[in-house]
Amino acid sequence: MTWDEEELEPRREWTRESRLRLAAWILVFGNLLGILMLAPVGDGGLQQAADASGADDGPARQLYWIGILVATLVGNGVGAAAAAMRQRWAIVPPLLALAACWTVFAVATSMV
Repeated sequence: MTWDEEELEPRREWTRESRLRLAAWILVFGNLLGILMLAPVGDGGLQQAADASGADDGPARQLYWIGILVATLVGNGVGAAAAAMRQRWAIVPPLLALAACWTVFAVATSMV
């Protein structure tokens, strides 16, 4: 940090690592907000697809919710912990959680 002559607070120098940590935090909270908003929409889509095809939607919905829950909690939890400990790789777990959520949705959709 450097001090400006006219300011009483230090000016922060943004390094590549600090930008990645900030991006990891934004991605963690974005993932959580996205899951809260979009998971019910995906569940409704699975239910409508099952009704249209006449298939049982129980196993697909169970896989969907358990997969979304595990991917979100593990990926975002590890990413938040890594960002709090100022690790350079903190952005990777939230990205993997995001990819895992879409993969689970694709697999659950193919089950219906």
